Amino acid sequence: MGSSRLEDMCVLALRNPNHRRIIHIVAGLTILFVLLSPLAEAQAKAPSAILNQYRNQRTTWFTAVWPFANTLFGLLATIEFAWSAAVMLLEKSDMQSWTSALVRKFMWLGAFYALLIYGRYWIPAITDSFELIGQTASGTGPMAPSDVFTRGIDIAGALMATSSTAAFFTNLGTSLAMIFTGIITALAFIAITVQFVVAMVESYIIVAAGFIFVGFGGSRWTAPYVERYIGLGVATGVKIMLLYLLIGTGMNLSVDWMTDAQKIAASSSPAMSALEIMGASIIFMMLCWQIPKLFAAVLGGSPALSGGDLVSRAATSS
Repeated sequence: MGSSRLEDMCVLALRNPNHRRIIHIVAGLTILFVLLSPLAEAQAKAPSAILNQYRNQRTTWFTAVWPFANTLFGLLATIEFAWSAAVMLLEKSDMQSWTSALVRKFMWLGAFYALLIYGRYWIPAITDSFELIGQTASGTGPMAPSDVFTRGIDIAGALMATSSTAAFFTNLGTSLAMIFTGIITALAFIAITVQFVVAMVESYIIVAAGFIFVGFGGSRWTAPYVERYIGLGVATGVKIMLLYLLIGTGMNLSVDWMTDAQKIAASSSPAMSALEIMGASIIFMMLCWQIPKLFAAVLGGSPALSGGDLVSRAATSS
């Protein structure tokens, strides 16, 4: 009797054009996800591959930028010595004043020149040390963006797989909720992956391509650019450290989300459980977007580029 009633309900649902359209959409999305899941898993390593490529490019950037920074430093140092000598002549300073001024100038320029020579090792050590602190404090160790990307795809896949067993014909709302929450959860983890990759690539660009600013240390008037460059490196390192702390904690929590998503078909209220997982993923995403950027801004050398800025720019342009 129960089987006959279910068949009658399915027939009535299929006779309604609107119901048929919804069923086709749900079935199509489910089949599409099943077909694309192997492709998504195969492409899960793409974020880490992109990050490694930029990391390897950092040495090339240093090698290309250093000659320009060295030339800039030499020109500014020459101007600085010429200006100081002209001022000393106009003031008719004695030999003792000349000697003390010359020693102070050499000490000052020597410090900046040492930064120019060894900065290619010192500056990356700043961001790398903050990254190491984040890895150690989070307890995750080295973490690849692909790990975050794959976790999001796995949770979304578990949610969408439930749509075919969660009373597909008798409760289309539950099936649609499974698909909707799966898509939003996947997008949330993709956004976190984008934020992670952008922060890491930003650090490579700042310490390598931005090394030209070290050349401004040859003059007292342009020396503040060197200070800002170092401050920006510290702020970027802090941003990466916080991202490791936030993502590490979120990845530990997402293990429970994955378990809940796999068992959601047996839940008394699958839609509500799926919405809870989606909401937690969105909160996780917002924490990874906002907290590192706001904390780094306190240091005065706030990195301006983030995943949130990329999404905002795309929304404004569209």
